[in-house]
Amino acid sequence: MKRISVIFILILLVACKTNTTVDYAILQGKIENKGELNKLTLTNNDRDFKYEIDIAEDGSFQDTLNIDSGVYTLSLDRRKYISVALFDGDHLIVKSDAENFADSLKFEGQGANENILLQSINSKMKDFDERRKNDYTLEEEAYKSLLLNQKSKLMSLLNASEVINHLFKEEQTRYINYWFIHNLQYYQSSHRYFAADPDFVVSNDFLEEAKHLDFQIEEDYRGSRYYNSLVNIEHRKIADSLVNVGFKSGGQARLEAATHFKSEYIRNDLLYQTIMGTLVFANKFSADYNSYLELTTNETQKTKVQEKYSQVKALEKGNPSPAFTNYENHSGGKTSLEDFKGKYVYIDVWATWCGPCKAEIPYLIEVEKKYHDNNNIAFVSISVDKEKDHDKWKTMVKEKGLGGVQLIADNVFNSDFIKAYQIMGIPQFILIDPEGNIVNRNAPRPSSSELLDVFAELNL
Repeated sequence: MKRISVIFILILLVACKTNTTVDYAILQGKIENKGELNKLTLTNNDRDFKYEIDIAEDGSFQDTLNIDSGVYTLSLDRRKYISVALFDGDHLIVKSDAENFADSLKFEGQGANENILLQSINSKMKDFDERRKNDYTLEEEAYKSLLLNQKSKLMSLLNASEVINHLFKEEQTRYINYWFIHNLQYYQSSHRYFAADPDFVVSNDFLEEAKHLDFQIEEDYRGSRYYNSLVNIEHRKIADSLVNVGFKSGGQARLEAATHFKSEYIRNDLLYQTIMGTLVFANKFSADYNSYLELTTNETQKTKVQEKYSQVKALEKGNPSPAFTNYENHSGGKTSLEDFKGKYVYIDVWATWCGPCKAEIPYLIEVEKKYHDNNNIAFVSISVDKEKDHDKWKTMVKEKGLGGVQLIADNVFNSDFIKAYQIMGIPQFILIDPEGNIVNRNAPRPSSSELLDVFAELNL
């Protein structure tokens, strides 16, 4: 009897050990030809989540991850990244070459099947998305049929693999559906543009699949960029409806619209996106900032917003503009903002390597010509080209026949004027009044008809 009891106890112990729940994943691998790169970065749609994994000198890495199961983005640098699925209990081995990061991927270990399948699904989605310009010209029945056929292929690919985590399969089933609905949502506006039919409206049942979408799924908001985008579309729709019924401002409408989402996480993130966009681009933002502080419950995001506000509060409309001093003038000598006192100043911050900047040049030339004899406004272009491109700047100004005042910043993006205006991307256009105060720190581009409307309002 004793012997039987001992054996029974041993069986129980083994069973307990076998059923132990693992609440972490192991990510391991090697990056060939890593060069100076020494970290991998793990992120998802959560703007508060960023985890760095050290890469050893020989390119190897390994880390134990106590994170929520799901799909993440694994980045080697800004241009080299892949999607990875990580679930509790996985021991995923990733091997790749830094010089051809995505295409040289190899997966091994627990979780490999899921990730091989994930790359295949994402690749097929990407291929379809890249040819949508042509597909958007199709009539709606043909377009939807094409989309349904592609969704069916993706689901067949997912269902054909039997050796995968059931949680991964359930998640990808939802994500494929979000991809499908996302493509439906963009059809009307895209068809109007690509088919040159500005009055086109989809039929009442075209978006039937989108009508019952649940916008409160935190896990999918973090993991699926298509679901994340759909939530943001819904957020904009609610905000637009509030503006249409007379809500006091667009910023306030977007903040109020965020409160319509029951998920605290999603609500806070929409509030955060709204206020950060306002602080980066708007000319009046104190009222929106105060409303945000009352509405959010995310202390981490609140701290970031407070820090951003302290950086940009001097850039509200009517405040004195930051100044630049003794910038090199293409025509010779040095020029400062003070030299334009008594005139409105329309500033274009650009660079010779910036495609969107160069796209604005023809429009800027036309606007400058239109106001060339108007002594009440000056057109100033400030290049943020590096020293090595100085001659390229000199040549482009001459070859393009750029008018106005052509200057080059004294220290690229680290110039005091550029940093003071919190300029992170170009082109950026700034409008300053005759007293040197900010009219618009993010003025309309020359290609926008709104610019001439702004000038007309100022009696220029």
